[in-house]
Amino acid sequence: MREDQSSKKTSGRIFYGWWIVAVCFLVLTFHSGCAFYSFGVFLEVWKDEFPASSVTAVSLPASLYLLMLGLTGPAIGRLTDRYGSKRFMLGGAVIAGAGLMLLSQASEVWHLYVLYFMIGIGMSGAGIVPVSAVVSKWFTRRRGTAMGIAMAGIALGALLITPLTAYLIQSISWQVAFTVLGVLTWVFIIPTVMLVMKSRPEDMGLLPDGAKPIEGEAVPESIPEAIDNVGEEGWTLSMAFRSLPFWLLLATFFIVNAALVGVLQHEVSFLEEMGIPMTTAAFALGLTGGIGGVGKLAFGVLADRLSPKYTAILCISLLLVGQVILIMTQSVAMVWVFVFVFGFALGGNIVLQPLVTGHFFGLASFGAIFGWVMLAGAVGGAVGPVLTGALYDASGSYSLAFFIYLVAYVVAIVALLFARRPKLRNAAT
Repeated sequence: MREDQSSKKTSGRIFYGWWIVAVCFLVLTFHSGCAFYSFGVFLEVWKDEFPASSVTAVSLPASLYLLMLGLTGPAIGRLTDRYGSKRFMLGGAVIAGAGLMLLSQASEVWHLYVLYFMIGIGMSGAGIVPVSAVVSKWFTRRRGTAMGIAMAGIALGALLITPLTAYLIQSISWQVAFTVLGVLTWVFIIPTVMLVMKSRPEDMGLLPDGAKPIEGEAVPESIPEAIDNVGEEGWTLSMAFRSLPFWLLLATFFIVNAALVGVLQHEVSFLEEMGIPMTTAAFALGLTGGIGGVGKLAFGVLADRLSPKYTAILCISLLLVGQVILIMTQSVAMVWVFVFVFGFALGGNIVLQPLVTGHFFGLASFGAIFGWVMLAGAVGGAVGPVLTGALYDASGSYSLAFFIYLVAYVVAIVALLFARRPKLRNAAT
């Protein structure tokens, strides 16, 4: 339950929650850059490295990676609710870094499948579910802003690590590039999480947002969250399963992630078909994610002032506009317009998923409930690259896939419009 602000006083020092946000920012920088955005660069190399394989076959590792992020999401979310985020971030970083380094030894397509499966398990721990859970516990009034800053690490990973990957591939080899990505994952995530991460503000005698109890008043061991009509105790996972809005949220983010990842993982190949050099295409992919950093901050701040649901509808609408621009693209200049519009909305999508989940269902079982939202989104993201590759193999171009994704965004907007925040008392009956 939110406490009366008049009964609190704040410290003049920097609230420790912002250090938590900084570590989450760093975790997501390497989560996204090393395992997700870099794949689009390796995809083009693997077409030549494994010439007997189809575009669909070499697209499959990204789908397996995203699928593992999703399948492990509910378990990671439930365990994070119980044990906190720190240990999962550490273990996940160890596994993901090892998987990336082992990819340097891959000589068959099936090796890519096995190792991206392993990396997916690791990055589920050092990823969005634990980050969302810990940021949600440290912030209430400024949750959208804090979440936007933490998620902006995804954009920095795209902006810095994608061009670095392309440079290493062209200057040395793709095998060395994977070794470097694995080392970076270990060096930057493990020490910072070990030294800084605290799963809850109560562990340090603090309250969310930097508030402190009046002198002589003890900090409670746990602080139940009240979000408007959600109620003091919040939703359990079983209660959420029985509500229509839960399934509409899953459908929305399944559809949106299938569409945007289906485009994103083939962006470099699409641009190269237009005659754009690989380094420039890789820069465009990195810039798409980099501009997403601005979108993450903007949509996070906007969600603090506007309903997260309607902020998400605005975000998906911009993704739709970006898709229209991509379909109409006939010049290099239009490509950069697409990069700006699509990248900006891309950033908002990942920030708004946990914010909309918390807005609908509270924090009592946030990790468990959001884990299922992540599962839906990850399965959608896994379907997207393979579907794009299969449609390309069948038709010889990306046009059909891109048009299908345009329709998908319209369906997602309609689904979210019909999702109304349920009342807790109705779920309990």
